Amino acid sequence: MRKIKSKSAFFRSIQWRLVLILMLTTFVLMSVVWFFLNARVENIFYEDFKTNIETNYDALGINQDNTDYQKLLKDLKENPIIAGFIHGPDKSYTVIDKGTAEILYTSDVLYQTDKIQFRNDIFKSENLLQVLSQNDPNAVGNKQKYTHSERGDFYDYVKTQRLKDGEYVLFFKYSRDRALDVLNDFSNAILVSTVISLFAAVIIGSVLSRTITLPINDIMHKAKKITDGDFGYALEVKSDDEVGMLTQTFNFMSSRLKGMLTEITSEKKKLETILNYMTDGLIAYNKTGEVILTNPAAEKLLKSKAEEIVSFDEFMTVLGIELNIDKITSENKIVQPLHKVQYKDKFIKIHLAIFTDENNETDGVIAVIQDITEEHKLDIMRKEFVANVSHELRTPLTSVKSYTETLLDGALQDRTTAEQFLGVINEETDRMTRLVKDLLTLSQHDGGLTLNFEDISISDLVGSCVERMKREAKLKNQELKTRIKQRLPIIQGDRHRIDQLIVNIIGNAIKYTPEKGRIMVQAHCDKDNVVINVEDNGIGIPAPDIDRIFERFYRVDKARSRQMGGTGLGLAIAKEIAVLHGGNITVKSKPGKGTNISIFLPIKKPHQQAL
Repeated sequence: MRKIKSKSAFFRSIQWRLVLILMLTTFVLMSVVWFFLNARVENIFYEDFKTNIETNYDALGINQDNTDYQKLLKDLKENPIIAGFIHGPDKSYTVIDKGTAEILYTSDVLYQTDKIQFRNDIFKSENLLQVLSQNDPNAVGNKQKYTHSERGDFYDYVKTQRLKDGEYVLFFKYSRDRALDVLNDFSNAILVSTVISLFAAVIIGSVLSRTITLPINDIMHKAKKITDGDFGYALEVKSDDEVGMLTQTFNFMSSRLKGMLTEITSEKKKLETILNYMTDGLIAYNKTGEVILTNPAAEKLLKSKAEEIVSFDEFMTVLGIELNIDKITSENKIVQPLHKVQYKDKFIKIHLAIFTDENNETDGVIAVIQDITEEHKLDIMRKEFVANVSHELRTPLTSVKSYTETLLDGALQDRTTAEQFLGVINEETDRMTRLVKDLLTLSQHDGGLTLNFEDISISDLVGSCVERMKREAKLKNQELKTRIKQRLPIIQGDRHRIDQLIVNIIGNAIKYTPEKGRIMVQAHCDKDNVVINVEDNGIGIPAPDIDRIFERFYRVDKARSRQMGGTGLGLAIAKEIAVLHGGNITVKSKPGKGTNISIFLPIKKPHQQAL
């Protein structure tokens, strides 16, 4: 099979075609030469035969005035002038009566053996029939080169001769055998020459065609390597002809293609890098709605692998968007490209756009997906914050307004009532002051609070805070104790802010612990942090609320918190201060059992101490 295929490929190759063209050209040229030589030999033989007959017959001087049939016959038989040209084994002459077409005499031996056959043979001659049919006394028949006959082909020359006793036709015949011998010799020679020429054409054609096919084969193999991405070296230009120009053009094309491919590869890598590292998810669909491209952000956002992402129509159905790929393709546009929807536990913003083909027809859809869950939560928190601030300010302002109006209406005259009302107004004013102060503190945190770092002894700071808070604890008959480990390491921080943090936490414990309750403040070292632990046996915090107590204005029991004078911002401020110092706050609590709040602050590093 391999041999058959290789032969088939060879016969289909340009090299074989060029060789075949050269062989056919050689064969046609040799055939033309053979035909021309045969015609030329035929013509030479006939012209020589005709010229000899005419020349020597004219030398006899035969005419109507001096010759009759008998004298003509005698001259033809005996006169040496013409005898050599009309007598012989392959030559003969015949005298025919023109009026009756009767054969009067012939020197042809065939006539002696078979008169009918002889007559049939000579009357096949077009020259003879032409002369017999004409009334011209000088008619000559020499148009047909030779006449076919069963006894052998022959040349003939026919002449009309008018004599004293009538009008006769002289038919001179010459056998074609000799000419055929010469023609056969020529044909054999030409046949041998043709075979040699064809063999030479194969060799020469193969050699010459290789000068064309070898560079083309090189170009072909180079093209195959290029398709595999191997540009390699440039082809050698071996000539200045069209093949050389083709090689130069191919080398130029190869270098340009390599440059373009390098540029495309670079752009592709850039695009892949952008897609892989962009935070927005991207999904590309073809015009049938099938997924053709996704990036890691889309897979992470949708919590699905690339092969698990559904088709466009299914995705739109899941998102609750009334849109399908057929509608987009038919309209060649997307009327509403931007949508904000909820997907599973996330809120997403999806922007749809079409991409087109060379005919500006829709070829697919690109979906860019943004996770706006945090943005959505912040928006809700912002609305809640505004509502809470408004509510927190409105309540004391309403109280102040109502008591003020009562005083103005005459209650001011009653000293006891007036003092009572003024006391309430004072408390509500203090409450609003605390609220505004806490709001200003949070605003400073949000705007980028500048901390004044210094070395701080936690033992001294915690002891100072507890001493200040003992007065409030004593008012509620609470037991406030401390347990501080000896030789706690120094920390780096803003003394005022950490003081505020500790006071807030202890104050909350006092506030939400009933009378005669117990509060324990401890400080110890845990790995890289100093831990301040405030534990009480107060009302505790329900489990669902523990993760939200550090949100601004969040209260477990709003009514009770307001009664206790809380703003709902203390723990939020405490959390922010801890985080700004690189620490954290954790909470453990059970309703009715108490709460344990742990403050983690990083220990000062040795290199910081050196500084």
